[in-house]
Amino acid sequence: MRRTTICRSNRAALPALVAGLLAGVVAPSLAAQDTTQARADSVRAARDTSPAPPPAAAVSEGQLPATHTVVAGETLWSIAQLYFSDPLLWPEVYRLNTSVIEDPHWIYPGELLNIGSVVAVAQAPAETTAVVPQPTGADTVRAQAPADTVTALAPDTTTVPDTTQTVVEAPPPAPTEAYQTIFERRRTPGQAVQDVLRAYSNPLYRPLRRGEFYAAGFLTENERLPWGRVLGNTAPPAIPRLTERSTASQFDQIALEPPRNASYHVGDSLLIARIDRDIEGWGGVVVPLGVARVTEVQRRQVLAQVIMQFGRIHDGHLVMPLEPFKDPGLARPTAVEQGLEGHIVAERDLHSLADLQQILFINRGRAEGVTPGDVFEVFRPASGVPGTSSEEVRMVLEIVHTREHSASGLVLTISHPDVRPGMPVRLVRKMPS
Repeated sequence: MRRTTICRSNRAALPALVAGLLAGVVAPSLAAQDTTQARADSVRAARDTSPAPPPAAAVSEGQLPATHTVVAGETLWSIAQLYFSDPLLWPEVYRLNTSVIEDPHWIYPGELLNIGSVVAVAQAPAETTAVVPQPTGADTVRAQAPADTVTALAPDTTTVPDTTQTVVEAPPPAPTEAYQTIFERRRTPGQAVQDVLRAYSNPLYRPLRRGEFYAAGFLTENERLPWGRVLGNTAPPAIPRLTERSTASQFDQIALEPPRNASYHVGDSLLIARIDRDIEGWGGVVVPLGVARVTEVQRRQVLAQVIMQFGRIHDGHLVMPLEPFKDPGLARPTAVEQGLEGHIVAERDLHSLADLQQILFINRGRAEGVTPGDVFEVFRPASGVPGTSSEEVRMVLEIVHTREHSASGLVLTISHPDVRPGMPVRLVRKMPS
C-alpha cells in the first residue's frame, strides 16, 4: 500500500497545495470540449442564420415560395417531400434547376432552387397531421438518411418548439383517379389499341399514278384532235421480219410525221395511240399505246424515243401532244351520300365479261365536277316488284382520266361481272378540291 508522508512542519501549507492541485486538474478539463455534443446556444445560432422552410399549413394550402435556399442536411428527396408531400417528384425539382445543380446527388448549403414551377406539373393533395405526446427533452437535431449528402443540423422554426409534442404526418390518402403524378401518365391498353386502329382506318394514299393516267384512254367527244403519224422504227431489226410493218418497243427510236401546219420541238412529249371504233354521239375510242419524247428535228421527219409503252407500236399509229398530268399526291377521298349519278357509256376493250383493271367510260366529266381519284359504283337498281332482290352494287370504279363530258374509270372491285352500257353509276367518294 502506497503511503503519503506529510511533513508536520509544512501543515500550514496543506490548503495551498490542495488548491494548486485542483486548479491544475480542473482548468484543463474546462478547456477540452466533447465535439460530439453541440451547445444549445450554438445550435440556436446555427438555426437562426438559415432561412426557415414554410410551415406545413402553408404547403397544404398552396402558399409556396418561388425559391428555396438549401441548408445543410437537405436533399432533393427531402425538398420534394417537404413542399409537395411526394418525394418521387425530386426529378422535377432537379429539371428546373439544372443550371444550379450539376449532380442531383449533391447539393450544397446556400444554393437557391426554383420550386414554384413544380406545382404546375404535379402536386399532391393536402395532408392532415396528427399530434402525439412525446417525452420532454432538449432540442433535438434531425439527421438526413441519404449517405451521399452533407449531414448537419436541420433548420429550426422561428418560434420556440413545444418539446412536449411533436408533429407526425399522417399516411398519404389512397390515390384517386383524378390525381396522377408525372410517373403515372400511362394509357390504358384499350386506348393504345384504339389509337393504332384509328391510324390504319383512314390512311392517306396516292389515288392516281402517272402511268394509269396516260394508259387509261378516253373518248374524243367528236372533237378534232391534232393527230400526227408514226413512220416506223429507224433501227433495222436484228431478226428479218416477214412483213413490211415495223414495230417498236421501249427505248427504241421511231420516226414521226407532224400534223399539217404544226411542228414538234426537241423535248416535246407525245402520246402514241390508236382509234379502235366510233360510238354514236361520243366520237372515237382512243387507246393509248405509249409515250415518246422528241430527240431530233429533221427536215421531213422528227425522231423520238419511246419512254413508256402500253401496247404494240408500229407504223401507221397516231401521235398527239401529251396532256399534262397533275399529281394529286397523298390524299384520301371523302365519303359522299346521294352523290352524282350517271350511266356507263361503253367499255374501252370489248370483252364478254368485265374484269379487274379494265376501263369503262361514263357520261360525267369535268363539266359536272368529276376529278381524277373520284370513286363511282355501278349498281343495279331495285325493280320494285314484290319478291325481287333490292339494289345491288356490282362494280367499283376509280376515275383515272377526265374529259369535258366523259370520264374513264378503272375497275377496282367486282361483285358481279354482268355489267353493260347504260347501267347507272353513282359517286360514293369525292377527292378534296
